[in-house]
Amino acid sequence: MPDFKGDFDGEIRHSNSYQHADEFRGKRVLVVGAGNSGVDIACDAASNADRAYLSVRRGYYFIPKHICGMPSDVFADSGPHLPLWLQRPIFTLLLRFILGDVSRLGLPKPDHKLMESHPILNSQVLHYLQHGDLQAKPDIDHLDGKGVVFKDGTREEVDLILCATGYSHEQPFGKDYLNYEGGRMKAYLQLFSRKHKNLFTMSYVETNSGAYKLFDLMSFSIANHLADQAAGRPSAQAMEDLIATDEPDLSGGIKFVKSDRHAAYFDSHAWQKFMCKLYKKMGWTRPEDEPGVISPPKPHKIDVAAE
Repeated sequence: MPDFKGDFDGEIRHSNSYQHADEFRGKRVLVVGAGNSGVDIACDAASNADRAYLSVRRGYYFIPKHICGMPSDVFADSGPHLPLWLQRPIFTLLLRFILGDVSRLGLPKPDHKLMESHPILNSQVLHYLQHGDLQAKPDIDHLDGKGVVFKDGTREEVDLILCATGYSHEQPFGKDYLNYEGGRMKAYLQLFSRKHKNLFTMSYVETNSGAYKLFDLMSFSIANHLADQAAGRPSAQAMEDLIATDEPDLSGGIKFVKSDRHAAYFDSHAWQKFMCKLYKKMGWTRPEDEPGVISPPKPHKIDVAAE
């Protein structure tokens, strides 16, 4: 929770307590924070609250959920994998062509290049901003009874302040065993503890892509490493040596924003590429190679006439 100056007569809470859009009915709502959770909740407020505001401290790049009728990540992966110096300007121009200059909606311009921070994957928030159902506001200066005063000097009266201001990954039970930086876990490949053998931190990831498929490689890495130890294979010691000394560059050439959120951030493609090499080097079994494991279905063309 942020530490706001001043006093507030209404309700103020963190977004982890939010459950349903009905909570906004009959209220004037301010959502603080423009991460993906924040803008999703702001869309609920825009369509249910009497008034809805979104307080944005820094600018972000907004990416529609679909491009050319395809999910944006599928669209990005379907073409040739271009080098970063060419990929970034192409996608920046594409977003400008599709969305225009979002600062016209009251949003601040990004203070970083595309891919240097997490983008906002949302198609609805710009729609609500354009139609006036949601109003963008700058960072909060202080609270004032029933109102909120923003850094630009404007004041709005609200009933509920919902803070979508992120999370700390620090766990009380892990403080003596795990390394943290900026409230984020620091481990080898964000998976293997460097301090304690066979202490694993699966799923504590911050990356510029979806994380769920990464969990497959993480869980199989743990299983493979434990199997190597049980069988007394040389690869077990080789892996321990890597955990102790290896410092791979997982940035993918991207200079991420200097913030707590990005303290343990990595580029998804760089991480997966490194993991594929590691699996091959160690002779590990991949998820799709394991008998009985259901692999994701391959894309197939639909016969429209037959349908």
